[in-house]
Amino acid sequence: MEWISCPLCGTDGGKRLHQEGNYVMIRCRGCGFVYQNPRPSQEDLLNGYQTYLPKEKDKIEAWGEMMERVFRKGADLIERYTPRGKILDVGAGYGFFLALMQARGWDVTGVEISPIGVRYGRERWGLTILPLPWEKTSFKKGEFDVVTAFYVIEHITDPLGFLQEIHRTLRPGGMVLLRYPHTTPLKDILSLLRIKNQRYHLPFHLSDFSPETMSRALKKVGFNNIKTFVGGFTSPPNLAGKLGGLFFGNLAEILHQLSWGNIMLPGVSKTTIARKVVS
Repeated sequence: MEWISCPLCGTDGGKRLHQEGNYVMIRCRGCGFVYQNPRPSQEDLLNGYQTYLPKEKDKIEAWGEMMERVFRKGADLIERYTPRGKILDVGAGYGFFLALMQARGWDVTGVEISPIGVRYGRERWGLTILPLPWEKTSFKKGEFDVVTAFYVIEHITDPLGFLQEIHRTLRPGGMVLLRYPHTTPLKDILSLLRIKNQRYHLPFHLSDFSPETMSRALKKVGFNNIKTFVGGFTSPPNLAGKLGGLFFGNLAEILHQLSWGNIMLPGVSKTTIARKVVS
């Protein structure tokens, strides 16, 4: 385990929020960012991700079905603002999103550290998925029109460095799309009700972005035109997960639309898009 300063502003220390097992999330006293401290080493995390994704075919298909609504919402959102071009998906998993974009006519590339995911995406769809952590990629400056990362940034040890690298690989005016959990408000409610849970998914989730902290981070590395959406919801295979997703996901979408985008239901995942500034 290693003790760190705030990954967004560098402030030391903060308020202890919630604990799951031996792992603790704190809120930075400088900028309000929620992150795990102390956290596992980078080496331990990488070792854990080698078996992070299930390899059974039925579980893989269930994962694809669970994410289908989110992927389609993301694809529609991208094509609403950006003409077809070259897209990079970081943390491509099994390749379901890349396969969707490839079918829509995009030139697709993925990055994934799970050998299970890489093999499945290559064998099923013939996708180009690089078996690397994002830190070891060497894409050209301005190589992509769009970069996406679905449920990835909360796993990254250096989220600002991650966003800076995305910014570098995007062409001027290019788009980033980030999908991420927003768990802390739900944890607060469950804590008040004294309901034990593992909603943070520790130790793998190293941080918990809110739309506000995400917007500040994107602005800090040079993005603008930042917009946040509900962006659909997952549909877990178990009945309770399906019902919860349907109720809270639809409620979040309805509130967001009726409020002209001003109300974002806390505790549900968010999708944020932004543009690289045209200099």
